[in-house]
Amino acid sequence: MNNRWKKSMISAAAVTMIAVLATGCGSNGNNSNTAEGNKQGSSAGTAKETHYTLYAPTQTTPINLDGSITKEVMEKSGVHFDKVEIGNGGDVTQQINLKLVGGDFPDAIILPSDSLIWSRLVSEKKLLPLDKYFEDAANYPNLAKIDKRIIDNWRAADGHIYFVPSGYEPVVDEPSAWQGNAQGLWVQDSILKKAGMKPSDLQTIDGFEKYLNAIKDFKDAQGRKMIPLSLGGENFAGLEVVMSMFGVQSTGYGWNEQADGSVVPDYKLPGFKQAFEWLNHLQQNGLLDPETSFQKKDLFMEKVNNLRFGAMLFDGWDNPNQTLIKANKLPDSISYKALEEKGLPEGWFSPAKLPTNPGVKLAQYASFNPFGSSGTGVSAKIENPDALMKGLDWMQTQEAFILMEYGPESMGAYKMENGAVVVNDDVFRGPKFWGGDNGGMTSVTENGFWWWKNLASVGNTHIKTMESPWPSYNAMLYKAEEINHEQGTFGLVPKSSRIKPIIGGAVEKYNPVQSDIRLQYYAKLLLAKNDQDFEKVYNQFLNEMKVRGHDEEAIAEFNKEYKAYSETPAGKITITVKRSLPRNVYNDKSVIVGE
Repeated sequence: MNNRWKKSMISAAAVTMIAVLATGCGSNGNNSNTAEGNKQGSSAGTAKETHYTLYAPTQTTPINLDGSITKEVMEKSGVHFDKVEIGNGGDVTQQINLKLVGGDFPDAIILPSDSLIWSRLVSEKKLLPLDKYFEDAANYPNLAKIDKRIIDNWRAADGHIYFVPSGYEPVVDEPSAWQGNAQGLWVQDSILKKAGMKPSDLQTIDGFEKYLNAIKDFKDAQGRKMIPLSLGGENFAGLEVVMSMFGVQSTGYGWNEQADGSVVPDYKLPGFKQAFEWLNHLQQNGLLDPETSFQKKDLFMEKVNNLRFGAMLFDGWDNPNQTLIKANKLPDSISYKALEEKGLPEGWFSPAKLPTNPGVKLAQYASFNPFGSSGTGVSAKIENPDALMKGLDWMQTQEAFILMEYGPESMGAYKMENGAVVVNDDVFRGPKFWGGDNGGMTSVTENGFWWWKNLASVGNTHIKTMESPWPSYNAMLYKAEEINHEQGTFGLVPKSSRIKPIIGGAVEKYNPVQSDIRLQYYAKLLLAKNDQDFEKVYNQFLNEMKVRGHDEEAIAEFNKEYKAYSETPAGKITITVKRSLPRNVYNDKSVIVGE
């Protein structure tokens, strides 16, 4: 099994992975005998053939328009592309600027749903308002049934809708139980046991520090001193988890809403300083890896896979469990249930509840985004937009999802049984799809199927699928997200993270400068020699953010935008999760998910 498969199988929160989510499947849609298949296939596929051009600037993998699956998707949708242009891997904004200057704007464009470019395309009237297609249930039934909260979330400042979302949750109040959030505290089980402690002993700051002190003189297999704690890879990857322990939300731009409805940046809150004081004291006492402030990813991974750390406050994805499976010559696909019965390998890392401070509520750092990963805009000058939108409407069906994910049933990657998709992993993970030494992309390009779901697609949450047991190392990632649910650190993506900064405004202009200041001073704060030195560095940091980062100007602008956004339909969206649809994580046999 190649690494691309392993990552894609479980990274539904990541935008680029939604298109290749290997456990994503379908329902009874690609069976030509289904009512939906007959209705949508005939209405889209028999329309007068219209040819279009498409631009996907964030995509760099070539698209083969002669691919067998691509041809079938175009036939069924009635949407035929003469040209699909991809990006060059450079700055997307620059690429689109050149496109606009050259006057060569395509019929349709795919961009990440949070891209700032949407605002420019709207302001320059390059895009066609699409409102009517989401309101015409008779002719565009699948676009019309998209939850209005999703539509409102992407409504532009002028009140119109300019793109069709893709990868959104089909039932907003019943999302997948797996959103890819594995952040938190991870602990090496064998070291915890050797210290004579249990996971429940780590649930307070004092208990956690007791553990770190207990293991700081432990030696690893090579006789090297154990490093009690790490914050993950580059650029303080686990800082948002630490900040949560001190009541500060630091994801995105780190805006925190106050009781009066205003927002302030994380570094203006007392908990921010307290968090760095805590980290600095850990570092001074030899409990925190000092290289966490400047190390590169490869150095971090070398330490991880050599089991140098007793605990990690980080994103969870780069834990050593997969390496341990290989080192112990266990099957890659061994389930967690089977591994527990066999005995977890020495050095296994498990997620644990995050330590808390007395009287401090943990801040959210794990987010749920039901609104979609990308969107397709339509040129204001397009000929026959109705035909294109008819095809995009069909692409919202389960039939379309299955075809775009697995190809036609005749290719053997799946079959339908009792209304559920049953995947043939030998084929789907094989050379025709995602297998092969090249990560599968040569086969993917040749068949031409994977990119369609970026153009238009519903999410796979409610598509009935016979799912194999998750590999044990992935089960730990799932367990980490369950803990985030339990501790209240998981929730809807914050409103402040859904606002697009004004192009050319203070936030957009000074954010890169502020990011540089943060990284520079985070390292200095972490490595301060004593409390007096720390105080000096912290005051310098605040001054730099004020003078060089123009933070007062940025804060004022963002508060104005936040207040205005809060009064829009998008700013008033609320979601109460009624239930989360579970995945097949802890079983040792295949079960149906998505119902």
